[in-house]
Amino acid sequence: MMKKTAAILITLVLALSIVSCGKSGNAVGLAGNEEITMQNIDQYIDADARFIDLRNFADMFNGGYIAGFEVVPFFQYLEGRALVRNNGWEFSEADIVEKAMLENIFGSTEDAIVLMCGSGTRAGYVKDALESIGYTKVINAGGIRDYKGENKILGDGSYSGQMALPSEVTMENIDQYLYRDGAKYVDLRNVSDMYTGGYIDSFELVSFFEYLEGNALVRNNGWEFSEADVAEKVILENIFGDKDREVFLMCGSGTRAGYVKDALESIGYTSVFNVGGIRDYKGDHKVFGDESFSLSLK
Repeated sequence: MMKKTAAILITLVLALSIVSCGKSGNAVGLAGNEEITMQNIDQYIDADARFIDLRNFADMFNGGYIAGFEVVPFFQYLEGRALVRNNGWEFSEADIVEKAMLENIFGSTEDAIVLMCGSGTRAGYVKDALESIGYTKVINAGGIRDYKGENKILGDGSYSGQMALPSEVTMENIDQYLYRDGAKYVDLRNVSDMYTGGYIDSFELVSFFEYLEGNALVRNNGWEFSEADVAEKVILENIFGDKDREVFLMCGSGTRAGYVKDALESIGYTSVFNVGGIRDYKGDHKVFGDESFSLSLK
């Protein structure tokens, strides 16, 4: 998963680099001592320089970006690979772990480079890092929040950097939607069922019969949910967390998952999915169980 994500990021970085390098042959070079800020950046955008946005891709497509900048995400790519912050945003030479990677990404140490991010903090840190390895023309232009120019491509205000969810997530397509940031994946089966029959990686166990029923929920009419079934709302909120997060539920056949979905939606959860029953799962992320396992809960 990590290698796949890194490959996608590298592909995007290269693609954006190609677009940004299409400067006119008559572009003016930068000396590196210009006072370039978000107030005057439009005057320099056609200069013969690398213009680099250090924000995440999600920030770019959510909040917008300045045309002419390529993206080299600090948090999603540079940090942990080329750089490791040992003291917050205070740079020291010990923070550089892969000098060759920085040189590969940012090019010749004689090239002019204009950096930006959200507020200017990441740009300032990377400027210090590049200068420590010999770059001579690096400029921190600040943060996009201060930009009022005419070259902004507006974001959509909602992009999170993750694949959009369909109206239904089932055992047939759940593999495409595992490991989403901030999401909660819950298996409602009994403890013994999980360890004897196997489970799907990333799903945590919150047993319906062994915990939720009788504590948070009381079924008054079989599997037909009514708001009166919610006995302890606070327990549900404690277990499932933020009501705007994505919650993926599964069980043996989908019955318990459907009931808990109704219960969560009744108390304000907005993005709950009944994935169904593990008996229908044919994906690649199943951890196989041990049929000899037995557990007695007292």
